Amino acid sequence: MDLDNRSVQVLQLIASTVNISSKEIIEKYDLTRNQLDYALKKINAYLQESDYRKIIRSRNGTFVVDTKVVNSFSGIENSESQLMADEYSFLEEDYRLLVILLLIFSADYLSLYHFSESLEVSKNTIVSDIKKLKKQLKQYKLTIDYSRKNGYYFRGDEETIRGLILVVTDQVIDSIYNHQIFEKYLAIQSKEIETQRKLLRSIEKELQVQYTDNRIQTAPYFLVLLDRRIKNHHYIEKYFGLQAKEIMDTNEYAAVVKVLAGKKMLPKSYTDHLYLCLYILSLKVTDLSNIFSLNKETLRIHIEMFITTLEKNTIIQLNDKERLIENLILHLIPAYYRIRYGLTSDYMLTDIVKNQLDPLFFIVKSSIAPLEVFFEERIPNDEIYLITMFIGAYMQKEKPINLDNTIVKAAVVCPNGIISSKLLENTLDNWFPMIHFSTSLSIRDFYEKEKTLDIQLIFSTTPLKTDLPIIVVGNDLSDMNKTLIVNEVIQLIYKIDSYKLQPDHILSIIKKHLPMNTETEGKIRKELMISYNSIFQIQDQEILTNETKLNLSDLITKESIIILENKLSWSEVLQAATNNLIDRNIVEARYLKHLENQFPEVTPNILLGNKIVIPHTVPENGANELGMCLAKVTQGFMSQGKIYHYVVVISATDKKMHIQPMMQLLKIASDPKIIRCLDNANDKESLLAIIQKFKKI
Repeated sequence: MDLDNRSVQVLQLIASTVNISSKEIIEKYDLTRNQLDYALKKINAYLQESDYRKIIRSRNGTFVVDTKVVNSFSGIENSESQLMADEYSFLEEDYRLLVILLLIFSADYLSLYHFSESLEVSKNTIVSDIKKLKKQLKQYKLTIDYSRKNGYYFRGDEETIRGLILVVTDQVIDSIYNHQIFEKYLAIQSKEIETQRKLLRSIEKELQVQYTDNRIQTAPYFLVLLDRRIKNHHYIEKYFGLQAKEIMDTNEYAAVVKVLAGKKMLPKSYTDHLYLCLYILSLKVTDLSNIFSLNKETLRIHIEMFITTLEKNTIIQLNDKERLIENLILHLIPAYYRIRYGLTSDYMLTDIVKNQLDPLFFIVKSSIAPLEVFFEERIPNDEIYLITMFIGAYMQKEKPINLDNTIVKAAVVCPNGIISSKLLENTLDNWFPMIHFSTSLSIRDFYEKEKTLDIQLIFSTTPLKTDLPIIVVGNDLSDMNKTLIVNEVIQLIYKIDSYKLQPDHILSIIKKHLPMNTETEGKIRKELMISYNSIFQIQDQEILTNETKLNLSDLITKESIIILENKLSWSEVLQAATNNLIDRNIVEARYLKHLENQFPEVTPNILLGNKIVIPHTVPENGANELGMCLAKVTQGFMSQGKIYHYVVVISATDKKMHIQPMMQLLKIASDPKIIRCLDNANDKESLLAIIQKFKKI
């Protein structure tokens, strides 16, 4: 049997979205309860007919989905997904709007009649669609105009238009309508895409780089649309000036021009051929063998300065810094062209991921100055979010590799580039101590090396054709269905179906027979989870977020504030503040000795905003738990010829729990108005009131 379009959409959504509820599906697709029930019946009939397990609706309104269903039906951006809209599927409104945008972008002349005939909707619907698009385009300072001579067309900055179309192209690629939109509505032929893909392969060879799988998949479509726009006489008007000379003098520019000219694909317009070269050079890479014209050693120095500043602001020593620097170089070389020349980022982050990253993002942004000096440009927030994801992957407490205790070896396959693959690898590495993750690979690398890999298991963000056992996980960290992943790992390694042993399932049985309040239920669930994780050696840790959401006010309380009225030395202030932590059993007595040895004077690496001194040392030196002591020295103390009034001694036991409090402390140290408020506070209550204002910001 075949599924109708609505059922295809519902199946895709359930398979690819963790813990989505019936209510969310009903609201997204404007369904009634009966319509959803009918769709689920059709979906389950289809799954059973195709030898898959049925989707089960749980008591809390979410769905229990077998991992094989997730593997087969969640990934849409790859060509191997089993879900695809056929050419007769009726486009839902959101995708119809994308088609209208792409048509206006690439076509020579378009009227209401063209839209109505092509999309098989009324002219009134098209008029309504264009009104909605005009509202959406206001944020880009673009609009859609109409004239009898030109039909419908964009009005606005050409570079902005191209950036928008790059984003829209990626959105279409990720949809079940991708083939339908590109082939049916935009009339893009497969041979056009293959021509552009061969072009990128030739450029890879000439530059000695390897582009990410995603860029090899999506860039050819943008290049086809870009070629159409140039042929329709829409040119870049930006004057690059001295920046143009900078880029045209580079080896990589010469290499790209050589390939484009050799294939007779170099635009005649000077600004457009420069734009095309910059776009190609800005594509993300997974491997970089060539020595680019960018001074890598200078970039390395600025990265090291950035990491030093970041470590000070986070009070964290990052692991494996040499590898971190090399991978940052790999990421920042193509990013240089995006940032330096104002091109659109080739990686879009969801608001959910951004919200999770916010505390660390603020600290990374506050530390980014050395990189901005290298780029000679302000780094956009989207690029800083990417760097934040990257840094977050290295903030894990690394698991010592003991191959005697690992049960299987695994590889991670990810088409999204070095940032996503590192983030995914570290997440899984923390979840599964019994697995040794030997390598991260692109899809191309995997197929080339598959026969030589010494592994028994693959984790991938996209389905693969392989005889090896494979577990498909979500593209975004926030979307990973940990329950499904853990269950399948246990099935593969221990040959046990662990679903009936999971804490939520056991708890549902207990609740049938024993009434309990919310607090009791939470405690029982926590103990069941600890026991479950212990039995199967599962770690319950997150990479960038901490579930307890600690704030600065949770660590700096009335008991952890001291006011020192007398004139004291740095050594005396350090002793008084650290003794507060010792008295509260947050640190051992030896913690003070280590601080005294490390910091006989105040040094730049323990200064926040040049106002707050933050002495700290590694957990191994006597830290028992997370804690802080704020000492206000009324008369100030002198060190290295400078006077300071505030000291916060910090005890950190891991690399995550204190990130949000540190972000809030950094905000205080960076704001002269707040420092003046602290200066005017004469007692603990007043100081505490200022700290309390930073709760959950």
